[in-house]
Amino acid sequence: MDDEIRSILHSHFHTTGWTIVKPKDGQQKASFVAHHSQQSVFIKFDVPIAALQRLGEIGVAPRVLASGRAADQPYIIQEYIAGSYPDWRWFASHLPALAAFTRRYHHDQPLTSLLAANTITSYQEHIAQDLATLEKQFHTLQAGELHTPEITSALEKLKSQANHLQPLHPVPLVPVHPDPNTKNMLLFADRLLMVDWDDIQLSDPLRDVGLLLWWYVSKDQWPLFFQMYGLQIDDNLIERIFWWAARTSFAIALWHVEHHYDCRAFLQDFLAAVNMDSNPHAVFEPT
Repeated sequence: MDDEIRSILHSHFHTTGWTIVKPKDGQQKASFVAHHSQQSVFIKFDVPIAALQRLGEIGVAPRVLASGRAADQPYIIQEYIAGSYPDWRWFASHLPALAAFTRRYHHDQPLTSLLAANTITSYQEHIAQDLATLEKQFHTLQAGELHTPEITSALEKLKSQANHLQPLHPVPLVPVHPDPNTKNMLLFADRLLMVDWDDIQLSDPLRDVGLLLWWYVSKDQWPLFFQMYGLQIDDNLIERIFWWAARTSFAIALWHVEHHYDCRAFLQDFLAAVNMDSNPHAVFEPT
């Protein structure tokens, strides 16, 4: 694989002598960091090239320097950013910046158009398909910690709550980050970027915003975020935050079971969110 990557890099940069290493943090898809003299780049395979290019253009992801196909797989070469991860203190003091950042990709029409071709346009159909996929995965897995009366009842509650997600005014499906956690966020030179956009899709804007708030921001600060984002905070919006937190915590728990990891912490998150309780693993301090 290293020889193939060096060949790709030579074709784009006309240089040799690259050192190829794996990223420090795990990636689901084949990805590498390449160093040469004073230059470092990030290369990743099996990615949505056009979407990543647009994300770089609007300044929410590292810029794409080159792209192509190798062994029938699309790849991108991005600028390598050596930043730091934000913590709860950053979120607490930068909510207006976070709101502006998420609005930038949520409201980007070229990015939305790129993703629309493969997207169910109905909000209800989108939610129903997502739930059907989760439920099928749940019934396929045989782990004892999943198939308990408490978890089964909570899943039924999640499905019932889905019937009331759509408010009076239709929710537009917007580009969302598939895994909005701090390990996918980088701070450098007073800028915020997000990485690992491979599974970007159109969904409820609270699919990623809600998770960031539930995981990292005290609830009494949520109104400030939405004031800056431009949404009126009401009961339906709060319910959608908790619903997406529950849905995603459950999905992560299923992933952990599939990969033979301990899922119990995420099941606790799922149970808390489906009951609209505080995050049991919250890392922030109340203001």
